[in-house]
Amino acid sequence: MVNPSTPPKVAGDLPKESPTSLLRFPSSLPAAAQDKIVRSRRTRLLSFVKPEFFAYTFLAFSALYCFAIGRDRYKTVSEFVIQQAAPLNTSSSSVLSGTASAPQVMSSLVDGQYLQVYLTSPNVMKKLYPKPSTLEGLYQINPPDIFTGLAAGSSIPQQLAFYRKQISIAPQPLTGSVIVTTNGFQPDQALELNKSLLVQSRRFINEVNQSINKEQNLFALKEVEIAQANLKQATQKLEAFQEKNGKLNVATEQAATSSFISVLESRLVDLKVEEAALRRQYRDPDAPEVSFVADQVSEMEAQIREERQKSVSDDGRDLNSLAIQEAALRSDVDFDTKALQSARLAADNSRRESQRQLKYVVMLSQPQKAVAPDSNWRWQAFLGSIGIVVVAWGVGGFLLAAMKKS
Repeated sequence: MVNPSTPPKVAGDLPKESPTSLLRFPSSLPAAAQDKIVRSRRTRLLSFVKPEFFAYTFLAFSALYCFAIGRDRYKTVSEFVIQQAAPLNTSSSSVLSGTASAPQVMSSLVDGQYLQVYLTSPNVMKKLYPKPSTLEGLYQINPPDIFTGLAAGSSIPQQLAFYRKQISIAPQPLTGSVIVTTNGFQPDQALELNKSLLVQSRRFINEVNQSINKEQNLFALKEVEIAQANLKQATQKLEAFQEKNGKLNVATEQAATSSFISVLESRLVDLKVEEAALRRQYRDPDAPEVSFVADQVSEMEAQIREERQKSVSDDGRDLNSLAIQEAALRSDVDFDTKALQSARLAADNSRRESQRQLKYVVMLSQPQKAVAPDSNWRWQAFLGSIGIVVVAWGVGGFLLAAMKKS
């Protein structure tokens, strides 16, 4: 019997299928039929997905946030160059001196790169914001824009990442200048942050130069002190040697002894000539006249030997050894004197060079308070959203085409 509550089936009517039932099929069908049914039901399932809806929704929400909900951003820009003092006789004493200032540009560029790393470091953030609550209070989240700002109780890495987003340090390769850009939710925030970074830049440049110059000057002064101590010690040794030997000038004494021995030898020659003449004059070799001169010759030879022995023997004055010792001591004094002069000259040159190598932050553009919010980020964010949709559309279309073909 036909149940009256059951409506009669009309020819051509098909059973309604839910999206989940599209993937179920009787297991008793052949494999070819099952594959055909799977492809048919997959095509019908994909018809429920509307990519245009998701794309339009995403773009609408992005436009709403970028141009209505998003908080205003204010930007402050300043520019400076790190200039080194140059001698007056050089042609590169100015940043506007053309190609001759290329070393200055390279030096400023390198310093700017160091400064870029320094200003974005955690140390600078800690100097500007000693307490984490200070940074959180300045950049707190303000509804309805819940995506921008720094949440309360954020970690140090989160604060550092947020701090780095608010600043931009850009050294310029062509001019060597450094452009500092700061962002803030209020004009005063961006201006004060930019001024604080300029203060830290000057402090960094001054501390680096002063520390290097201080180390160089201390080293030079230490060398002067060492040279003075060495000279004092060498002088004391020479004075002690002279006191021990009765203020003896060994070189003068040795010259006098040599001269005295030379005189004795000359007198000895005269006596020998006189003795030879007397021996030819008298036939008796023991004649009183001959003996007298012969005795003088003997005494003269003994005197000469004695003087020579005194000048070289250890028991005597040993002038040769004393001369060597005195020459060594005087050589040490001369060397330490010249070393002291060189150390003093090097210290003076180091002082002058440290003054010449001092670097200064020369402002090219002072930071100014923003009078209107910066709208570039809004267009950049919206165009970025469009780019995301285009990429997702292309990748999604490729995947869907691949699924339909499979």
